[in-house]
This record gives sequence, structure tokens and C-alpha cells, in this order.
Amino acid sequence: MLIDTFPTFLKHWDGTIKSWLRYIQEYPELFEKIKSDYERYKMDWREYLKLLTKRNTDELKLAYESLLKVLPEVKRKIKILFDVKDYNIVVYVGLENGAGWVTEFMGKPSILFGLEAIAELKWYDKLEGLIAHEFGHLVHWLLRGEDIEKLEDEQIIWLYTEGFAQRIEDLITSRPWHFEEEGWFKWCEEHEKLLKEEFLRRVRKGEALNPFFGSWYQLFGKQFLGYYLGYKFILKLEEKFSLEEIAKLEKEKIKEEILKFLRD
Repeated sequence: MLIDTFPTFLKHWDGTIKSWLRYIQEYPELFEKIKSDYERYKMDWREYLKLLTKRNTDELKLAYESLLKVLPEVKRKIKILFDVKDYNIVVYVGLENGAGWVTEFMGKPSILFGLEAIAELKWYDKLEGLIAHEFGHLVHWLLRGEDIEKLEDEQIIWLYTEGFAQRIEDLITSRPWHFEEEGWFKWCEEHEKLLKEEFLRRVRKGEALNPFFGSWYQLFGKQFLGYYLGYKFILKLEEKFSLEEIAKLEKEKIKEEILKFLRD
């Protein structure tokens, strides 16, 4: 089911924080998701309300129109490969929680698309890849029959979950991926050993792995390096397992395989 909150947003929005609060309070569960997404990282969501003042209606409309234009074709391609059903797609304006994320909403696994984050990243012409990536997470959730967000409570598992989603994006759209810049993949290939060593070092030291993933971070002057590593990890697993088998691997087996991959 498509849950489109953007018309309600436009009804309230006048460029102020108060107008956004009036809008989001019409969707209490969504509001709680936005707040708890910050709280899980021990951040105060109120500090991010100021992000709203950066946005103008035209760029949000562009993000909205571009998303709805591309969405049906990606859904069609996913349906050919996987029997996905009984899920929600939510279109909303949040606090830059993410251009796309998969979570439980209204009792079902759901893809949430944040128009303000799409606008911030200027991904208007990269939405096919973003949508395919988020469907990758959804497919993973449905095949596994488990809440992927809870599985990700251990950061090392991000390599597996993000890698799986990246592999699905690759199958649906091929490269370049939606977040790529020119020369990025070649740089990752040339520095793969360095990336593995740094990821493993952080795992052993209990350091945060966020710099490998989130759009707010850089590592070695690059962004999104964890997605490259995760993709290569899934390719390695595919030498032994099908994608469906990979989606259903036991957690301890996943961690064992990740450590083996990083040491390789």
C-alpha cells in the first residue's frame, strides 16, 4: 500500500518548523519513527528541526514527482525476481533520517522515502538506484522473515544487510550505483585491502562503523565505502550460496563469514 503524506504536508507547510509539526502530528506513528531513529544514536531529534528551514517547496515537489515517476518500473522489475507482497511504501517529509529506509510501519515491513533527504542529496535523477536498494532491504526482510532493523543492532551486520541491498540494486539497475561519483568504484577496488583492514580494526576495537555507511560521513576522503565492501562480501557468499540462502543465514554464521571475508 502507498501511504502518501505529501499532500497533507503541502496543506500545512509555510516554511516554518511549526507548520512541519502540524503536518507530522497527523501521523503519530511516523512522528515516533522519526524521533526514535535519532534516539537510537543518542541524538536529540529537536536539534534537527532547523534542517527544515533549508528546504523550499519546489525542490520537495521535484523529489516527489521524480520518485513517483520511477517507482512503478522498479516495483515491476523487483516483482519479476522476487515474490514481494504485503508491505507499505511511505512518502513523507522528515528530518533527514534518510532518503530511504526500511522499517516496520502499520504492522508491516515498509519502505519510507524522505523527500527532504532526496532533495538535500539532489538525487532527483538517481532514484531508480535508491528505490532498488530499499527494495533490496525489503526483499531481505521478507525472505528472512525477520525484522532487519533488529538484526542490525550489531553494527558488524551492516556489512551483510547493506551488502545484500546493494547486490539487489546492482541486479536491478547495474552500475553506476545511485551514490557513486566518477572514479569511486575503481578507487575502492584499488584500496580494498585497506578498507577491509580498517573495517576489521574498528570491529576489534569496538569503534563505530557509521563512517563506512551514512551520507553524513567520510572515510579516507570518500563516502559510502561500506556499501562497496558489503557488495563484495555478498558476491563472495554467492560462490557458496544462492541469494535466498544468503538472506536466511543464521546470525552467528553471518558474523563468521564477515570475519573470514575481512581477513582474506
